[in-house]
Amino acid sequence: MMYNNKLAVALKSNGKVLREFKDEVYVPFGNEYSIFIKNLNSVRALATVTVDGVDVGDGTRFVIDPNDSIDIERFIKNGNLDEGNRLKFIERTQNIEKHKGVGIEDGLVRVEFNFEKLVPEWVPPVIPFTPQPRRWDDPWNNNPNIWYTHTTIGNHVVDVAGSSVKGSCNTTFTSTCDGMQLDSPSQDNAIRNYASQEIQNDAGITVPGEISDQQFNVANWFATETQSHVVVLKILGETKDNVQVTKPVTVKAKPKCSTCNRTNKATAKFCTECGTSLQIV
Repeated sequence: MMYNNKLAVALKSNGKVLREFKDEVYVPFGNEYSIFIKNLNSVRALATVTVDGVDVGDGTRFVIDPNDSIDIERFIKNGNLDEGNRLKFIERTQNIEKHKGVGIEDGLVRVEFNFEKLVPEWVPPVIPFTPQPRRWDDPWNNNPNIWYTHTTIGNHVVDVAGSSVKGSCNTTFTSTCDGMQLDSPSQDNAIRNYASQEIQNDAGITVPGEISDQQFNVANWFATETQSHVVVLKILGETKDNVQVTKPVTVKAKPKCSTCNRTNKATAKFCTECGTSLQIV
């Protein structure tokens, strides 16, 4: 499970969490999968999810409540929050490449998120008021040698000794939010701009699968922090030796050693019998 700034992202197949090898996940061609997002923060998170460069939410972003999770198993198209096609990973054949082309983001699952911005409660400022002696023209003034004028602060009249300035103070306090607007196209376009020139294409893409009845609810807009965070996972259907993956590699899978055939613990990186590496390369 990839972790970044109190938010974790993982892929699941058949309800099981898939194991990452650094930032790579191995999924057999033809398998459907889901994107599991866990918010470990004490405030809400607002996430945009893209697969192969395509917005899974079709302009809709996903709200993950504090200390809660969401498991996204389907695309949202045309604002349909009741049903849609599942995420299905297939091989990118030559015919597909001729028709669809090769995308630089093929095989990439990208989650960009912003945490909720807590707006502090506004407290009106306290303006100190110090009574002053009466002005020189006041009949009750006992010292006519002192010249007094007055200035206005809000609704208060304050006498200022030795001053010749008369004015007023009318300060307006405003509260602004730097959060990301849900209906702002410029924000939606901005969050997709990131450096990906060094990413190499792989032989798998995500396409619409079977119909899913997963439902989503509309949430109220809330202000978010301007700083965003990104988690990227790369889905592979073949190993680096061009060996096709036959079954999902889950976190609970017990790998067998290729040298001595010993079954090891799911968390083992090396064979406990002979020391051979258990990682797929």
